[in-house]
Amino acid sequence: MERYDHIIIGSGLNSLVCAALLAKNGKKVCVLERNSELGGCIRTDTELAPGFIIDLMSISHVQFITSPAYAELKDEIHATGMEYCFTQFPVGVITPEGRSLVLTTDHQDNLQRIAKINPDDAQAYDQMIQKFGQDSGFIFSLLGNEPLSWASVKMLYRQWRSRGVAGLISFFRNLMHTSRFWIDSDFSSVELKALVAPMSLHGGISPETPMSSLMGKLITFSFSQVGDPMVKGGSYELVKALKKVIEKYNGTLLCNQEVTAIEVANNQATGVTTADGQFYPASKGVIGNVTPTQLNQRLIAAEHIPDEIAKQTAEYQYGRGCMMIHLVLDEEPQWLDPEMKKVAFLHVSAGLDSINKAISEAERGLLPEQGTTCIVQPVSVDPSRAPQGKSILWLQLLEVPKQIKGDARGEITVPEDGLWNDEIKEMYADRVVFDLGKHIANLNNNIISRKTLSPADLEQMNINLVGGDPYSGQCGIEQSFLFRPLPSNKNHNTSIKGLFHIGASTHPGPGLGGMSGYLVAKTLLK
Repeated sequence: MERYDHIIIGSGLNSLVCAALLAKNGKKVCVLERNSELGGCIRTDTELAPGFIIDLMSISHVQFITSPAYAELKDEIHATGMEYCFTQFPVGVITPEGRSLVLTTDHQDNLQRIAKINPDDAQAYDQMIQKFGQDSGFIFSLLGNEPLSWASVKMLYRQWRSRGVAGLISFFRNLMHTSRFWIDSDFSSVELKALVAPMSLHGGISPETPMSSLMGKLITFSFSQVGDPMVKGGSYELVKALKKVIEKYNGTLLCNQEVTAIEVANNQATGVTTADGQFYPASKGVIGNVTPTQLNQRLIAAEHIPDEIAKQTAEYQYGRGCMMIHLVLDEEPQWLDPEMKKVAFLHVSAGLDSINKAISEAERGLLPEQGTTCIVQPVSVDPSRAPQGKSILWLQLLEVPKQIKGDARGEITVPEDGLWNDEIKEMYADRVVFDLGKHIANLNNNIISRKTLSPADLEQMNINLVGGDPYSGQCGIEQSFLFRPLPSNKNHNTSIKGLFHIGASTHPGPGLGGMSGYLVAKTLLK
């Protein structure tokens, strides 16, 4: 029987980062993936249309290339031949009425662009970027350290010495602001408000939620500094690169191996059992890239779960569903604002009120009347993803219900069971594409292929996306930092010795950064 130091359940980015760091430092690691391919939410499709490379779920790597995980592994990763592509035009917005704004990676250029619309907004934007830059070391340390650790204590002590008690309290109070408070306080123009309003959605937080201004500023700041990097040839090239790194150091990665139980003896994790009955022993620990409900309600026998942990697990909350629409275009999109063609990541959004209305509808089980459409144009960053003269649109909708009770427009008849099916998802996708065609002159007669993924499809593809929640759990303050995933567990430890918990359900939350895997690997290597 093969013996390993560490067994890792699941093969998303956090798992691969963790495995690479452990293997590189001499640990014998085995990654077990239930699906037929590695990668978690990193999936690249080359079969929908010949010659086109389509990232089905995650696509932007801005969080990864700014992470300590990338800093430590980048030489090994790029030695495999993997490359990143970058853009000077990372982000933009177009409102339903056709008003638009594009921001670049040149701060002075951005100030000039905003000033043409509203000089006061340009000054407020400049102050926001400068202030966030000054605080960024502290903010990224809060997200990049274990909450309960000496590193966090020392960091807070240094900040107390620098800011004083009043300054530190003021800092944390500002972190709690909503996006609405920030945006309405700082900006006046429709265009800039609409550009920044949807940003917190990509951190799993609604703009009326405490702490949403932090996520909105963080994402806006990151795009302005780094752009929107994408992997040349599709995101799965990163998975292949990390696989090569892990195998270089004698790590093992196995697909079609569904873990059905974590074995526990004397409150110590000893290994895992898979669906085919095979036992994989782990002498130093098991690392689960799973949700809390999977971990404590499916993989661990009930007698090993303390009552309080069981209670907190039952109370863990998942968020709204997500829908993906992939459009393969025979020609490059002809935006009514031609500059939009250059932009990597943009929204069609009317701003805060529209977003909050759509969120309210989705949370009440309704297909939104006018949702926010996030659009990524991969070919604007990586031309290799489509034949010359053709293009791809990657659409994401973050305001859709997990179960459907009705249609806010009154156009679509929903199924009695409220479940997503192929007919419903395609009807809703028709609506989204039709509305997008109001801004892209040649869209409706230009689509070679379309692939729609409903919340149910996403959960089927990745068991961690419960109800189609792309963030594996709500990300409000009550389920973040010390409280993510469960308040009774310290950092990434669990109630069982030698069992560690990583993934989007754990601190610092979702995002393609690999941070939880990095933090656990560094802890185990001390």
